[in-house]
Amino acid sequence: MLRFRHGWLLAACLACPLGSAALADDASKKTDLETEVLRLRAQLDAQQQEIAELKLSGAQQDADQARVAQMKAQIREILSEREFRESLMPSTLQAGYDNGFFIRSSDDKFKMQFNGLLQFRWTYYNNQTTNAYQLPGYKRDDLTGFDLQRVRFAISGHAYDPNLTYLMELKSDAPTNYDFVLNAGWVNYRFADEFQVRAGMFTLASTRGEMTSDAGRQFVDKSVVDSVYGLGTGVGVRLWGQLLDKRMDYYIDVVNGTSEGANTNGGRVITPDPAELDNNPAILARVLFRILGDEPGKDFADEGDLNIRSTPAWEVGFHYAFNEDRFDAQSTRIPLPRIRPYGVDGGFGLVSTNGLQFHQFGIDSAFKWMGFSLTGEYIGRVVDPRRTTTDRLPLSPWFVASGDDSTTLQQGAYLQAGYFLPIPGLEKKFEVVARAGGIAALGERAEGVWEYAAGFNYYIDGNRVKLQADVTKIYESPTTDSYASLANVNDDALIFRTQLQLAF
Repeated sequence: MLRFRHGWLLAACLACPLGSAALADDASKKTDLETEVLRLRAQLDAQQQEIAELKLSGAQQDADQARVAQMKAQIREILSEREFRESLMPSTLQAGYDNGFFIRSSDDKFKMQFNGLLQFRWTYYNNQTTNAYQLPGYKRDDLTGFDLQRVRFAISGHAYDPNLTYLMELKSDAPTNYDFVLNAGWVNYRFADEFQVRAGMFTLASTRGEMTSDAGRQFVDKSVVDSVYGLGTGVGVRLWGQLLDKRMDYYIDVVNGTSEGANTNGGRVITPDPAELDNNPAILARVLFRILGDEPGKDFADEGDLNIRSTPAWEVGFHYAFNEDRFDAQSTRIPLPRIRPYGVDGGFGLVSTNGLQFHQFGIDSAFKWMGFSLTGEYIGRVVDPRRTTTDRLPLSPWFVASGDDSTTLQQGAYLQAGYFLPIPGLEKKFEVVARAGGIAALGERAEGVWEYAAGFNYYIDGNRVKLQADVTKIYESPTTDSYASLANVNDDALIFRTQLQLAF
C-alpha cells in the first residue's frame, strides 16, 4: 500500500511539467482569440460610425438642395415682378457691328440695325446713231459719264419681340434724280418658320433677278430679260414660310398692283376720282426648292460662289403672277410691236398694262460648286387685251398702239455663268462672268431681242467692297431701264460699265 502511494506521487510529479505546459498553451490561445474579437469589434464599431456619418451627410445634402431649390423659386417669383426687376436690373443698351451696325437692349426685346449701299458707276453707252422707231428720228451722240447709281440706307431689326421684325429702306438713286424716296417698308411677324406674315411695301416674289440682292449681283446690273419681266415692288400682304428643314420656301403676295422697277411706287386707295388704284389686286406666288447645299437659305444669298464650296449647291424656283389692270396708276411697263401711225412698222413700243390682263410664269435654277456658278431662267407672259372696243372706254394703250386685240405670248430666257480664278492666295478675289439672253414673240411683227455680256469682278472685301467691269451688246432693246443702262427702245447698243460698290 505504501508502495502504491509513492508510485502515484512519483507519477504525478513526473506529469506535472507536461500539464503546466498544456495549461499555459490554452491560456495563450484564449488571449489571442479575445484580442482578435476585440479588434474586429472595434473595426465594426468604426464602420458603423462611418455609415452613420455618411447617412447624416446625405441627409444634410438633401436638406441643402431643398433649401437651394426653395431659394431659387423665391428669386424667380420676386424677379417676375416687372417693376422690381427693372429697378434692380435696369435695361442697358448694347452696340456693335454684325452684318451691319446695331443697337440692342440687354433683354433683347428691341434691336435696330443700320445698313447702307453705295454704287458709284461709270457708263459708256454707244448709242445707235439713228433710230427709225423714235420720232423725230434725228441723230444722237453717245452717252458717257458718272453716276451714283444706288444710294441706299436701311433700318431693320425687331421690336417688343424677336419674332416681330421690320425694315425701312430709303433710296436716293440716279434714276430718282437723287431724291430720297421709300424703296421698301414692312413689318413681319413670325408665328413659326413655316408660317410668317408680312405687310407693307416689298419686292414682289417674281423673277430670280428681282429676288437677288442688288449688292450680290455678278454683273454691274440685271439682264434685259429681267428688265422686261421683273415685277418690281408692291404694297400689300405676303404669306410665306420655310418648310422641310428650310429646304423649301413659299411666298404668296396679294398687292395693289405690280410696278416695274423704273416706275414710281405711288398709288393711293383714298384719293379724289379718278382713283389711283383699281379694286383688282395683283396675286403672285413663288416656290423655291433647295435640292443641294450645306446652308439652306444662305447658299444663294448672292449669285457667285464666293465661298468656293467644296460640296455642290443647287436650287430650283417657280413663280406665277396675275394682274388685271383697270387703269391703275401703279402700272407695269410692257413692250409691244409698233405699227403706223404710232411709228414705222416693226420694232417695239412701250406702254402701260392699263386695260390688260396678264398671266406670267417662270422657272429658274442656280448651281454653285468649287468657285463655279451657273444661273438660268425662262419666263413666259400671256397678255390679254381687255379694253379693245368703243363700248369699254378708255381703250387700252396696247390696243391703240398695236391694233392687236389677240392674246399674245411673250417669252424670254437667259443663262449666266461665273468662275473664280484659282490664283494661289487670291482664290476668292477674281471672278470672270458671262451672260447670254433673248426675248422672242413679243408680238406678231416683233423682232427678236438678243443680249451678250461678259465681265470681270475683283472682290476687295467680298460683296462689301468690290470693283466690277462689264461690256454688254444688246440687239433691238425692247425697253428702257436706267438701272440696267438701257437708254432707248429699239437701240442696238454697246455698253461699257465700271462700278465700285461699298456695302455695310
